[in-house]
Amino acid sequence: MYCLKKKNIMEFSFKEFFGYEEQINAHPDLVLMYGFAAMIFGVIALAFIAFFLRKLGLIALIDHFIAPLMCALLLCLVVAILPTLVLYLLANNVSGVKLIYCWITIFAGMGFFCFSNYASIRKYLNISKR
Repeated sequence: MYCLKKKNIMEFSFKEFFGYEEQINAHPDLVLMYGFAAMIFGVIALAFIAFFLRKLGLIALIDHFIAPLMCALLLCLVVAILPTLVLYLLANNVSGVKLIYCWITIFAGMGFFCFSNYASIRKYLNISKR
């Protein structure tokens, strides 16, 4: 009779993050600082890149890629504060890896929203084309 053997397939787990789960869970305060710093410095770096691209005349690249990405990072920064406070301060047993997955999910959602609706966002905020 034919017997099916179990394959040794790696399963997805919210307790693992590319092999760095021990370091992340050992220093949860650094996860918070690096996470928010990455968002803030990411916006600053994208602003400098947009400045240089504008000087080169590549405005289409700014309007279709850099500006929605900056918008996504800023919205992610604003929206990620509440789940961070709830998960980190109120629930003491939440690991840093789960917090990182929460931030990745928020950023993916904000990124999809900003890339698909940037024209409407720009019109709502009265941001003119350059």
